Amino acid sequence: MAYFNHAFNKTFIADSTLDTAGTATSALTAGQVALVSDQTWASVALPGAPAAGSLAYVVQGSFYTKDTIGNNPGNGGYKESVKSKGINPRYITRLWQANCLTASQATASLSLASDCAPCGKTQFMRIDVKGSPALRFLNHHAYAIGDSAGVCCIDGQEYIDPAVIVGAMAEMVLGDPLIKPFVAEKDLDAVATSTLSAGGTGYAVTAANAAASATSGSSTGSGFAVNILTLGASDAIGTFSVANAGSGYVAGDSLAVAGGNADASILVDTVSEGGVVVSVVTAGITVQSVYTIAQAQGKAASGNYVASTDPNGASKVSATVNFVGAYVDTVFGNCSFDTRDHYNAEPVAIEVSLLDETGNPCNDCGVASNTPGSMQQTQGEEVLRELIMSERYRQSPYNQGNRDSARIREIEMSDELLAAVDRTATYRAYYVQHSVPRFNNPTGVFDNDQYQYKIYVKCSDAAAQTAVEKLMDGLSEFAKANGNNVPVETNAIW
Repeated sequence: MAYFNHAFNKTFIADSTLDTAGTATSALTAGQVALVSDQTWASVALPGAPAAGSLAYVVQGSFYTKDTIGNNPGNGGYKESVKSKGINPRYITRLWQANCLTASQATASLSLASDCAPCGKTQFMRIDVKGSPALRFLNHHAYAIGDSAGVCCIDGQEYIDPAVIVGAMAEMVLGDPLIKPFVAEKDLDAVATSTLSAGGTGYAVTAANAAASATSGSSTGSGFAVNILTLGASDAIGTFSVANAGSGYVAGDSLAVAGGNADASILVDTVSEGGVVVSVVTAGITVQSVYTIAQAQGKAASGNYVASTDPNGASKVSATVNFVGAYVDTVFGNCSFDTRDHYNAEPVAIEVSLLDETGNPCNDCGVASNTPGSMQQTQGEEVLRELIMSERYRQSPYNQGNRDSARIREIEMSDELLAAVDRTATYRAYYVQHSVPRFNNPTGVFDNDQYQYKIYVKCSDAAAQTAVEKLMDGLSEFAKANGNNVPVETNAIW
């Protein structure tokens, strides 16, 4: 009996849903889920509902291929379908589903203007690493400081090229053994080289005429913009320069140029491999390029940046270095899987800042920005642990912690549970919550048993998601037909 506001949980893993009527529960295949009526013990056509006066059951075909250990067939063995408690439509309390959210990495950047690095003054950059990965590794947050002490000026030079400065500081910070496991140079996949594939018509010479999103290819890139420098016949674009290299592109993307008759297109030939963005402003027109940290320092095998000796002159040079959270957990395979193994759900947090020579934050020059990462929705690691726990409630064995656990799991068919869940995938969860009233309680206290069923579907399996949503709609209609209006809730966050 339940004296608390928690629910008994049961886990289902669905790769398909039976939406036709009349199939017996014994005929359900592994991972196939059906809505079943207790009057016929057969599936109900979806998105319909069981007949009035009956109970509904969520039923899934067993993942086990043999009925019992030793393949001794018996009634109610391992191949018995997985069933919920009987669901009375009047006591369905909630139906809801979680959205598929993909994890994103934290990013940080530091920008220096053309006059931020005077000769004779050392620049300092600090990176802080926070979050559970750093705490598990060090028991405290980590930080490192990089400087530009090794960068020198030539005679008569007033300012140092900021691209060289950010490259030197970034190299030192990323080489720190406490920071290296958590932070990396961000690869922007910006446009490196491009070709005008169609000049279009009706354009005008202008600065920073933005290019629209990709019209072909599979890119998710954004931000690319061009300066139209010269025009040809019918005001077609003749030559152009890159005002913003953007990010997230792939070679072969075709970008339509905004303005004019929007019929000019630019083909992306190659994309960058680095995270140092260099912008040069001359007579009000910005030209942008992207380099690696090594290229910004002139240390790469090819494609090195040619530093300006007068970055604050007629052409003003500014630079931005970009970082990304790059922590990767150690993960064991299914053969040695243990439910007590740690798995990481929180992305590492990184912060970058500019310091003066005394170690205090420098607020008069340089711009630092930080974007937190986001956690993904239900991981396969969590789904597998919930499935194993749910099966243990059914007295299905799962051996772990012993030297020969892998062999025992093979004998007891626990490996078939491991194979049912993709630990590297993200799952969408569907929830059914109902209660079973205790009208005759020997304690004299009226209370209910609550049950919550979790149906997990891979986020990549759109067909299975559609099928399970039919089942959820069927339960909603079942409740509504019995005077209990319970809609299926959707939520963009959890």
